Amino acid sequence: MKSLHRTVLLPAALCLGSAFIVSGLNAQSRATAAPPKYRTHIVVYNVQTRTTKTIFTADGEWHAPNWTPDGKYIVSDMGGELYRIPVNGDKTGKPEKIAISQKMMATNDHALSWDGKQIAITGIVGPIPKHARSAADIRNPLFIMNMDGSDAHDVHLGWLHGWSPDGKYVVYTQYHVDNFDLYRIDKDGSGELQLTSNKGQDDGPEYSADGKWIYFCSNRSGKWDGWRIPADGAGPDDKLAEKVTNGNTQDWFPHISPDGKWLYTLSYPMDHPDHQYIGPDMRIKLLRLENGLPAKGAKLTTVRTFFGGQGSGNTGGWAPDSKRFAWTEYETLPKAAAK
Repeated sequence: MKSLHRTVLLPAALCLGSAFIVSGLNAQSRATAAPPKYRTHIVVYNVQTRTTKTIFTADGEWHAPNWTPDGKYIVSDMGGELYRIPVNGDKTGKPEKIAISQKMMATNDHALSWDGKQIAITGIVGPIPKHARSAADIRNPLFIMNMDGSDAHDVHLGWLHGWSPDGKYVVYTQYHVDNFDLYRIDKDGSGELQLTSNKGQDDGPEYSADGKWIYFCSNRSGKWDGWRIPADGAGPDDKLAEKVTNGNTQDWFPHISPDGKWLYTLSYPMDHPDHQYIGPDMRIKLLRLENGLPAKGAKLTTVRTFFGGQGSGNTGGWAPDSKRFAWTEYETLPKAAAK
């Protein structure tokens, strides 16, 4: 789930009980007319060579790069629209707008089905109410569409994060009794199943490639860390939930590689426990796994420190070969350039 950041329209944040700034919410409706505040770089880390490479740079605030299963494109949102960006060939780095058949403002809650045939996304529809002060005040339908944007249809409400590998389910976060919990539904919108019930806040659910586990982030231990639960839920009192990461940062959005050998997080400074933040000292952290849990002696280790935050990597950015993953970094534009 995402915040309604001041420059582009995104879903409402987990603000841990604090009120939203209404003026900031209303500013979103003017986002497409406002000059860009940031320049975005899509950065890729290679886990084998331990090197980074910038593969795309453009003005505006681009978010949540999803690699297509064929490895040819990155799907990203910017300014309430959804794009695909070729990563090789003659059109490398030239964004192609996805013509979504349903009117909405695209958010950074988008994910591609494992077979590459469909996109699921949370879109904002209708005006943002002037009284809006929380996620409960924003209409956030979860849409499913074909990869070209056709046949976009509303299946539920929720902040979308991932697909099951068999394409049957999508998982999402939703507000429930003063809390954010994880849910699963069939892709036709039926069969809603609540997966967690802990009083802590939960976010960012994603499946492992074998379909057996759902990885997510939670502050149930006192800070944000990566956790996992069985695909059918955490059980009574969330007894089946297992903590996966531990460190000196607020570790959001654990993304497990398709081969199950690696997990990376989008990690915020300790004094920024919600993910509305954009600023310095953001970190990409990497953890080596065995059987879905930290390998013996492995620790969650920083591989990149950068300026970024909200939207940098809320949904999974792994390449299909499990050798690389992508996220976005921001560069503040000079005022003259932003006019």
